[in-house]
Amino acid sequence: MITGIVVVSIFFLTAILTLLERYLGKFKLPIYIFLGFILIVLAGTREIGLDPDSENYEYSYLNYNTSSQLAESIEFSYLWLSSIFNNFTHDVHALFLFYALFGLGLKFIAFRQLTEFWFLPVVVYLSYHYELHEMMQIRTGVLSGLFLMAIKYQADRQKVIAISLLALATFFHYSALVLTPMLFMSSDDMSVKKRLIWASLIPASYVIYFLGVGITMSMDIPLVGAKLASYQVGAEKGTAEASVNVFRPLHLFTMSIFFYLLYFFDTIKEQNKYFPLMMKLFVCSICSYTVLAFLPVLAQRVSLLYQTITILLYVNIYYTIRPKWAAILIVILISFVYLNYSMPLIGTHLFWKAE
Repeated sequence: MITGIVVVSIFFLTAILTLLERYLGKFKLPIYIFLGFILIVLAGTREIGLDPDSENYEYSYLNYNTSSQLAESIEFSYLWLSSIFNNFTHDVHALFLFYALFGLGLKFIAFRQLTEFWFLPVVVYLSYHYELHEMMQIRTGVLSGLFLMAIKYQADRQKVIAISLLALATFFHYSALVLTPMLFMSSDDMSVKKRLIWASLIPASYVIYFLGVGITMSMDIPLVGAKLASYQVGAEKGTAEASVNVFRPLHLFTMSIFFYLLYFFDTIKEQNKYFPLMMKLFVCSICSYTVLAFLPVLAQRVSLLYQTITILLYVNIYYTIRPKWAAILIVILISFVYLNYSMPLIGTHLFWKAE
C-alpha cells in the first residue's frame, strides 16, 4: 500500500514537472537523473510479496544451482547473475536493483533519443509500464528498455545495431524473439492506402478471433515452449492472467487512441520521424492481444511487450491539441486512466475497480 502511494505521488509530481518543463532550463537534466534514481531505488528495494512475481524471483535467486526445473523455466542470464550476486549477498534486492538500473536506465536514455520531452514520457511510463516491468517482470524490464533503444536504429536503417540490441534482449528474456518482425519494418512515410491496410489488421484480428483460428499449445517451440508452459502453470495457480477479454474497456480505450493518432498521422509525422514505425508496432500490440486470445498468457505477454511503444506514442497527442497546456493535461489524464489499472499490480487501488 505504501509503495502504491509513493508511486502515485511521484506520478503527480512528474505531471507537475511536465507543465513547468519549459521554465526549468538547465535544471531539467539533474531533475531527470534524480527522478530516475528515485524510481530505481523504489523498484529495487520493494517488499518481497508486494507483487506476484517477487517471491518466485527470490526463490530462484537463492536456489539457482539446486533445481533443474529452474534451468528449464527461467533464462540462463538470471541464474548466472544470481550465482554472481550470491557471492556477495543472499538478499535478492541486490539483483532487483541491478535489473531496475538497466531496465529503467535504458528507457530513460531512449526517451531522450525518441522524444523532445523530458518528463511527459515519464508520466506515461509511470502510469503502467513502470509497475509492470520494473516492479514485476524485471527481466522483461531490461528487454523492453533494449526494445525502445532498438527502435531508433531500426528507423535510421542501422540494422546491425538494432539486431544486436534485440539479440542482447533475448539474453535477458526469450520473449524478445517475438519482436523479430520489427526488423522487417521501416519508418518511411506511409500513403493513406498503406495506413488503412495497417489499420484494417485490427478488425481482421477480431474476425480471426471469432473464427477461432489459432496456434496450438502442443507445438514445441524452441526456448519459448518451456516458457509458455511455465506461464500456463502460473495461470492455473492464479499467479498469472487466466483469461483475455477482447472487449475489455482498457483494450477498447487503447484502440481508440490508436485511431485518434492515425487520424492525425500527417500532423504528427512532421514532428516525429519515428512515428510511422511506432504506429506499426502499436498495431502489433493490439492485434496480438486479440488473435492470441485463445492462449491468454501468450496474448498478454506479446501484447504488453509491444505496447511498451505507447510510452512514446501517447506523448505525440501533444502535437494534435491547442493550447499546449491543454495537450499536456490530456496526456496526463489518459495516463491516469492507465494508472488505475496498474495499481492492483502492486497491491493498491485508486478510484474505481479495474477489470
